[in-house]
Amino acid sequence: MTSTRIPLYRVKGTHYECAHVIGKITREAIRHRIADDLTVLSPLFEYIQTEDGFNLYRDFAKTIRSLYPWYWDEINGLADGSEVPLEQILVLNFLNETQTAYKLSKDKQTSDETGEKGCTTVLLNRQDTNTFSLLHNEDHATALYMTGYLVEADIHSIEYNDGQRRSPDEKFIAYCYAGAIPGNGFGANKHSFAFGLNGLYPNFVAHGRLPRQIVNRALLSVRNEEDLDRLLRISPVAFGFCVNGAFFREEHCLLNYEIGPNIKLANENFISKCRIINEGQKENKGNDQSETILNYLVHYNHYERLHKVIIQQKSLDSTYNRWKRGQEFGEIFTIDDAFRLLGDNENPSFPIFRIPSETDANSVTLCTAHFNFLTFELLVYQHNPKDNPSPSFVYNLNDLCIIK
Repeated sequence: MTSTRIPLYRVKGTHYECAHVIGKITREAIRHRIADDLTVLSPLFEYIQTEDGFNLYRDFAKTIRSLYPWYWDEINGLADGSEVPLEQILVLNFLNETQTAYKLSKDKQTSDETGEKGCTTVLLNRQDTNTFSLLHNEDHATALYMTGYLVEADIHSIEYNDGQRRSPDEKFIAYCYAGAIPGNGFGANKHSFAFGLNGLYPNFVAHGRLPRQIVNRALLSVRNEEDLDRLLRISPVAFGFCVNGAFFREEHCLLNYEIGPNIKLANENFISKCRIINEGQKENKGNDQSETILNYLVHYNHYERLHKVIIQQKSLDSTYNRWKRGQEFGEIFTIDDAFRLLGDNENPSFPIFRIPSETDANSVTLCTAHFNFLTFELLVYQHNPKDNPSPSFVYNLNDLCIIK
């Protein structure tokens, strides 16, 4: 079953080849996205031509080519295939960092909230209601409403650095923004790792590190929880984000990570890891010192555990108002409870499920994703799931995963 608004594209080849094909397919979508969001993007296109912007991007590019050259090739493939200038494609991929750096260069904390388009995620792991799910509102600019898409990619490994390294073999499904490589929305890979992301918003950008888009992209290659922990530890991030996920074939627990740059130590990250466990898992909490939460967690776009060590941007009204509204729902027991929360629009200024309005004309809920880890399905809703619980797209995760 496919959605008319959110198409599914299937690609196969190297990182560059797959991105080149996607670039050709989505060429007009990328141009429409840029044109529809030009008020926001135009100052950023100008900023990267300044000395500060040039230096920021030069250092980003150097770090990416050093640590993850195959994802740099992927970005270039997208630019070449779409025939959109590489500089503009880079802005679309490094958007949060660029917006923040631009505002800091103007020495202003504006009322134009960087995190206003952030997502909401519900993680449910309950024995009493037999529920093991991740549900996620994907929110962003209205320019992406008609230009987002799903991609199923089968990426082949090739040699790098004169045969000293190889790019990863990858197979995954992911929701993508026009002009951006996969990874910054929600997705699942062949190793049974599924995730949805929340943007987090420090009031600074760590120069010379990896934009969050690159680390998010690498999530689609992780093999197990140890590999995931290592990725987040060794990949120095320039900005903040939250990972909500599970290795669903293992059915151990749900995972939530808050990540941000530790600028006091070179190439170090702040990482807070949390397990969402059910009643039957209380006696086996693991040995990695992570925090545990029982039955469910709802995450928005502010640091809940790292807020004392990472200074956040001041204008985060949307996330705190959504959090406040979420508290009014009380405990989440079922998928229907999660849909009622994710579909809520009681607060017209800061709704959880967004539609363009007079007070918020430039952000919208693009879709809602439901990873049902008991049925091994990804269900995507292009409408409000509270009002219409019939998915627009259903994907069998068993078709993606390696059978062990």
